[in-house]
Parts: sequence; structure tokens; C-alpha cells
Amino acid sequence: MNNNDEQYITHYNLKQQAIENILGTSAEVIGHAIMPFRVLAGMTFGSVDMHYFPNHIEGTGFTTMELINPDGTGPKPNEKGTYELVAFTKQPFNDINEEPSTPFNTIERRMCENFTQIAGAAHNKVFNPYEICQISGSDGKPRYIIFDIYKEFEVENHKHHLLLCMEIFEEELVTVENFGHQGFLEMLKMINIYPYSDLDRSWVGVKK
Repeated sequence: MNNNDEQYITHYNLKQQAIENILGTSAEVIGHAIMPFRVLAGMTFGSVDMHYFPNHIEGTGFTTMELINPDGTGPKPNEKGTYELVAFTKQPFNDINEEPSTPFNTIERRMCENFTQIAGAAHNKVFNPYEICQISGSDGKPRYIIFDIYKEFEVENHKHHLLLCMEIFEEELVTVENFGHQGFLEMLKMINIYPYSDLDRSWVGVKK
């Protein structure tokens, strides 16, 4: 093992500990991608690994762990700096490698697709809290993600944060226009939808 490998492992362990201080102990399994995630010449290859947190709030949290580098750099910094991605489902955790298809498996794959697209774009594009980005699902349909600062953490004297990626309905975009991005998130908090990305709910707002 060379010094770069040792530095990476040390940083990885410290980062995992910092995130677990926020989200609780992670699951023992990791959703490893068949082709590792990397960005070369502006193109994304492979998928991000998925890390699972069943001990924070109801359901399961997901995070990336591949965006922040040992030197503290990472995705193009937003107004709060560099980050790893986080999302939540109300579905209870199950090991996707052992269980038959479940609602958790379905949303886990959806969140992995969302994370991978956002992580790939984040090397060239700034994603600030309260902004909304549009991505494309594997089914070719658009998806809408609103961002928020979930929690801040520190690794080796570098400050970072978990950037919440919360999927919302296209029909809710008009509500965002009416109440503002931050106001819309506050509304979702009041009715206990925030911070979950599950779309098995009614969309929030009024018809055009």
C-alpha cells in the first residue's frame, strides 16, 4: 500500500465517522457500483457507491462518499463549500443484494441514478441550496431535484456539508414560483414531507 492509498483510507474513515456523527451508524453493507464512478474529460463513467443510514430518522438515508477528496477539494463549491450528497426515503432498509425486489430496492436505484447524474455534473456546475435542477431518469422522463444544506461537518480541518437532494413533482414547480424556493421547503417541513424523496404522496400546491 502506497502513501496515496493510506491517505485515501484515512480520509475515507474520518469522513465516514463525521457523517455517522450526523446520521447515526451506517449499515454494514455498501451498494458498490459494477463500474466505479469517475469523471474524465467532462464525462461521467460508472455509478456512485451507495451508503445506507437506517439509524437517523424514520426510513433510510443515502449518501455518497466519493465526491470530497483527501485534500479537501471535490465538487465545484457552492456558497457553503464542498459536499457529499444525501437523500432519504421512508422505506426501511434492506440489503439489496440479498432481498427480492422491494419498494426500498426501487427507490434505492432511483436515488443512485439521481446521485450519479448530480455528482457527475457537480465537477463543472455549482449546485446551491434552494436551487432546483432537472435531470433525466432511466425511463427518459424528467426528474426535479431541490437542494438544501442538511448538515455541516468537518474532516481534517476542512469544512464540508451534506447537500440534500430531494426529488419533487413537476406539478410542484408552480408552488415553488408562488412561495419561493426556501418557502416551499419550509412548507414541506410543516407537513412532514421534508426531507424525503418518496413520490408516493400527493403533490403540494394548487392547480394552474
